[in-house]
Amino acid sequence: MSKSDSEWMVAGLIVFFAMIVFAYHIGQLLWGIILIALVFWMLMLADCLRRGTDSFPGKGEYDKFIWSAALIFLNFIGAILYYYLVRKQDIIGEIS
Repeated sequence: MSKSDSEWMVAGLIVFFAMIVFAYHIGQLLWGIILIALVFWMLMLADCLRRGTDSFPGKGEYDKFIWSAALIFLNFIGAILYYYLVRKQDIIGEIS
């Protein structure tokens, strides 16, 4: 094996192990983001299930069912929609 080949092999191994370390740290970050999103989704679903049917902005008969289905099927996107369209409106109503 020539000196040039061994240098490329060492450089390749360094890059390989650097990629493994980088991927490990990115993986931990992604798991943290996923955990935060899951907790937020569960809090919004619990809020929706505990809320009375007259507490929704539309005050319709099936609003609770529709929002529960949206939270279950749309997951994190549904939780964000629920937060801004229902929960935040309720908070603003309590302040005024």
